[in-house]
Amino acid sequence: MDQKIGLVLSGGGARGAYEVGVLSYVAEFHPELLDRVRIITGASVGAVNGVFLASRGLSRDSLPALADLWRQLDLDDVLSLAHGSLFRMVGAASLRLIRQGTKSPATGLLNANPLFKLIHKHTDWNGLHENVERGRFDFVAIAATDIATGLTHLFLESTDKGAHPMRDLEVRPTRLELRHVAASAAIPLLFPPVPIDGRWYLDGGLRHNTPLTPALRLGATSLLIVSVEHPRTPIELESSAFPGIGQIVGKLLDSMFLDRMAYDLDRLERINDMVELFEESGADAESLRHGLRLRGRRPYRHTPFVAIRPSRDLGRIANEVMLAKPGAAGSFRRVVSQLFGNDQHSSADAASFLLFDASYAEQLMEIGYEDAKEREAGFARL
Repeated sequence: MDQKIGLVLSGGGARGAYEVGVLSYVAEFHPELLDRVRIITGASVGAVNGVFLASRGLSRDSLPALADLWRQLDLDDVLSLAHGSLFRMVGAASLRLIRQGTKSPATGLLNANPLFKLIHKHTDWNGLHENVERGRFDFVAIAATDIATGLTHLFLESTDKGAHPMRDLEVRPTRLELRHVAASAAIPLLFPPVPIDGRWYLDGGLRHNTPLTPALRLGATSLLIVSVEHPRTPIELESSAFPGIGQIVGKLLDSMFLDRMAYDLDRLERINDMVELFEESGADAESLRHGLRLRGRRPYRHTPFVAIRPSRDLGRIANEVMLAKPGAAGSFRRVVSQLFGNDQHSSADAASFLLFDASYAEQLMEIGYEDAKEREAGFARL
């Protein structure tokens, strides 16, 4: 069997710099694993990183280029308040109440155009298409959420014209462009939704933030999974005072982005254990596989995987960065610091999703690199 690694990159806004740190370690010490990656799936910022790397062949040299891009980020250059958007939202809602309007504006509270222009400029789109066409990658897939149905649509670039039905997913073969990446990364209410072929899309992290199941369905025989979910730690409050709007927004973003990966990994481990025990028992494994095919199910197989996630709370790190450099008066960085600042020594989760800034990215890349180093023994399984 052709051994194909599926690279799975999760969503999480500015936390995506952590993924670059993990993959930088892999590129330095296990470049042969990058060569074996044939399938890339990503959601939200995982789609941004995944498409960039695929466009440059996911070579050892592509990681420094992506790291340099993250190191160039300045929050005030890439994000700003979308002046007038809040008023348009409130105005449309008011008109609907008095039956004077029927349509809500397709807008967001933040202007992310400079961020997406930067992504478009540095992604080699022709290189992406050529790498797929010449067989460097079998599939490059990114997830986005269809607003009308709430279902996840998987935008899929491949030379394979066959059908790839997936439960709870609609597969949409296409030639990937910036609009697909922007749709996958469109955080609800913060970034505007993106129209594609007559439908409107939001962040792919709403339902499939870590799209490991699509990677398996597309033929991956092993998985390298990078998540930005940080460990949960108890929060000690100094008083019974209201924790602040930042904590509410942070928890909403947490619930959206930090999804069911733990459940999916537990299920994958159970299947691996079951397959191993069945084979060790001397039972007729092929008969079991044949029976599953007759029932319209994919045969179970053992799937080695390595899943790497942050060893530290990325929200706390975002808070430390904001305290060290709150930004000039009137800057967007100052707005983020004031809205989502840490007045209770808690996690500042909301800021950790929005802090697209070199000072934060640098720390996350260092943590990702060290976390990958700690999982050194696991890479031998792939």
